[in-house]
Amino acid sequence: MHVKPHHTQRVPVWSGISAFIVIVPYFFEDETGNTVTLTSDRHVRMVNEVLFPELHRCDIDLATIWCQQDGYTARPSMDAFRTMFEHRIISLCGNISWQIPSPDLSACDFFLRVGAA
Repeated sequence: MHVKPHHTQRVPVWSGISAFIVIVPYFFEDETGNTVTLTSDRHVRMVNEVLFPELHRCDIDLATIWCQQDGYTARPSMDAFRTMFEHRIISLCGNISWQIPSPDLSACDFFLRVGAA
């Protein structure tokens, strides 16, 4: 008998890439470095404490860029992105629909999967 786990091991990670900047992968971990389940609270905290400050530090005008949210679409998370990017969101729940998972590699998919190989 072969026992197969219900859920595969996953590492929740977020990364950003544009013509202006590559935001290195952000791993969702607890204080001791253990992987944690991605929740909307943790996702919103990453948007507010990592993404927004990094874009601000690089002096990027948010009105000139679009956000492609490729996975986590919980309402609080999408509200955080809408606050930042208004009507410039490409996502399953955004202004431009993006099928999840899309057969097309996004720039982050390519950067994280192919670049890490």
